[in-house]
Amino acid sequence: MPLRREQVVEAALELLDEVGLDAFTTRALTERLGVQRGALYWHVKSKQELLGAVTELLLRPVFADTGEEEPNVFDNLVEFAHRMRDAMLAHRDGARLVAAHVTVSASGLKLMQRVLADYARQGIPLPVAARWGDIIASYVTGYVLQEQTAPAEIAFDLSEASPELLEMLGDHHPPSAETFAASVATIILGMRAEAATLASPA
Repeated sequence: MPLRREQVVEAALELLDEVGLDAFTTRALTERLGVQRGALYWHVKSKQELLGAVTELLLRPVFADTGEEEPNVFDNLVEFAHRMRDAMLAHRDGARLVAAHVTVSASGLKLMQRVLADYARQGIPLPVAARWGDIIASYVTGYVLQEQTAPAEIAFDLSEASPELLEMLGDHHPPSAETFAASVATIILGMRAEAATLASPA
């Protein structure tokens, strides 16, 4: 059976989950697929293009059109944040991959355009909505990067730390779903405040 591009990308994601981004090579992928390098590069022109396609596959659940969008901008952004975090955490080095090779499929772009149109109907200017989406995506990627790379223990001397500082560090290290949700809620509060100024007459 001829090798398909989707087969290449899926195998690459599986290999990345096993060995991590630093150890990933196209040679290992061709060995996994049982093909020559020429067969691989028939479907992708370079390793960078391959990793971009893998990132698109990783993010597919984030941009899937479930037909169940929340009724307002802010609920949509919260849902987007959690879906993006879940997608990256589901794969080894997911945040590093997204940070360096982010790409969005044609179907994902179509969904984004529809969502932005919904925002416009709710009085949110397109540049503001796009900026909010970028803020959420950047925060989520950074947070998951910390989750996937942070040491289990804090590696500095806390012998002189105050009880208040120790409590704060205990609440935020290591990163957790609860801290993530609280942080996203704080970001959304700022966006709600900005939206209120947009709705107010000049």
